Order: sequence, then C-alpha cells, then structure tokens
Amino acid sequence: MHSRSITRSWTRQTCYLLKMVLKDLIKKKYATLFTVLAIASSLTLPSVSYLLWKNIYLAKIQFYPKTELTIYLHKNLSESDSHLIVDKIRKQEGIEDLKYISRQESLEEFKHWSGFGEHLDILDGNPLPAIIIIKLADTYNEREKINKLQKQLIKIKGIEDIQLDNNTLEKLTALSWLVAHIALICTILMIISVCLVIGNSIRSDVYSQRYSIDIMKLLGATEQFIIQPFIYTGIIYAVLGGFIASIFSAVITNYLANSIQYITTIFSVNFELQGIEFSELLCLLIICTFIGYISAWFSAKKYS
Repeated sequence: MHSRSITRSWTRQTCYLLKMVLKDLIKKKYATLFTVLAIASSLTLPSVSYLLWKNIYLAKIQFYPKTELTIYLHKNLSESDSHLIVDKIRKQEGIEDLKYISRQESLEEFKHWSGFGEHLDILDGNPLPAIIIIKLADTYNEREKINKLQKQLIKIKGIEDIQLDNNTLEKLTALSWLVAHIALICTILMIISVCLVIGNSIRSDVYSQRYSIDIMKLLGATEQFIIQPFIYTGIIYAVLGGFIASIFSAVITNYLANSIQYITTIFSVNFELQGIEFSELLCLLIICTFIGYISAWFSAKKYS
C-alpha cells in the first residue's frame, strides 16, 4: 500500500514537472525551435554517414562475386600427382567449387586467346603450368580468412604460387572501413556539439530562473526536485532534435535515391538505397535521450 502511494506521488510529480517544462518550452517557442534545429543539424551528419556506410556494406554483400584463388602447380608434376593435389585441396575448409586445368589445356587456351599459336609450336616443350581455380565459400569473404587459407594451401607439396584473382573485395572493404571511421569521427564531434548546445541552453535557463531556484531552496526543495525540470528540458531538446534529424536523413536519402537509381540503371544492376529503419530510429532516440540527460544534469547541477 505504501509503495503504491509512493508510485502515485512520483507519477503526479513527474506529470506536473513535464507540463511545466512543456509550457515553458512553448512560451519561448522561437528559442526552442532554434535549439532543436541546431541539435537536428548536428545529428544529421553522423546519421547520413551511418546510412552511407550501411549501403556500401549492403552493396558489397549483394554485388561482390565469389572470391577466386588461382593455384599454379610446378611444371614437373605428372598428371597423377596433379590430381592428388586436387584431392587434397578439395578437403580444405572453405572451398565451394574447384576447376582443374591441365598443362595441355592451359596451352591450348593460351593459343586460342593470344593469337600466337604458330609461334608457340616452335617451342620444345610446354612452358605453362597446370592451374587450379577454386571458388571460396561465402564465409571466406574476409581478407584474414583468405590469407589463412592461402598459407595452408601453399604448404601442400607441388604448389608453386597462389594468387587472388581480383581485389574488388579488398577495395570495397577498405572503402567501407574508411566510411565507418569517418562516421565514427563525425558522431563523436557532433555528440560534443549537441552536448554543448544543450548545456548552454540549460545554463541560460538556470540563470534566468536563479531567483526562483533560491526561493525553492529556502522553502526546503531538494536538489533533485530543482534540477529535474532542466533534465526533462534537455531530454526533450535531444529527442526532438534526433527525430527531426531522422527526417532530414530520410529527405537526403530520398534525394540521393534518384541519382543512385540512374547509376544502377546504366550498369544494369538492381540496388535500392536503404534509409533509416524503425529499429535504427529507436536506437537514435535512446542515444539522444541519454545525451540530453547527461548534458542537462551536468549543466543544471553545476549552475543551480
């Protein structure tokens, strides 16, 4: 019974403080609007940077072809020895498909594509090695795993060299890594900016209400009761700023979507720019709530 009474009292107090805070924010609507827009502008940059990283990551998964390794065997190996090596490679983890090209097949293919067939006939022997082309599983699309597999394969006796046929994955991974770090730096800088905006606004509110605060202290109001309205104000600033930032991000994403669609049409690929999802919006608002609380609490406690 006592706990219910405490809960009802806390609820009434919270509702009263929220009404008082909202009434005050509406009263100074222009200052509130400018503060919220400043916060929203600061949060838009990291939000757009995150969406850029997310879409690059999705594009890497969607369009990157199977990773291939080309294995060159020693030229002095017999066909039977080469097939034994093929069997050993098949047993390795991460191999999805394998194609063996004998020395004679390599020579015939080279003659067909190079146009030097007649000139190659004067050679005493076949200068080309047997080749094994392997396609890696989807789980082996990371550089670390590919390097580990290469080290395991090169230990097999009879393998002379191993080459990664394309470095598209490495380039996309590097680009994704770069954008992720840019987004992280932007996020840190913009969080500092938001904290400064909220802190300065709360400091101004505390200063403008310093006489009321002194009277409440004389009447026995606790410090928590005094700073609670300012904390709610900071949270409202941050949450509204985060929500408007998500709208700005959606507008920017839709604006860029037309350009992306034009480019994908030229390259005959199907890719749609992904905007902010509900779970991401919820995460953004939770982070904004935390930022608003910390910034307002620090400023209110310091200046009250």
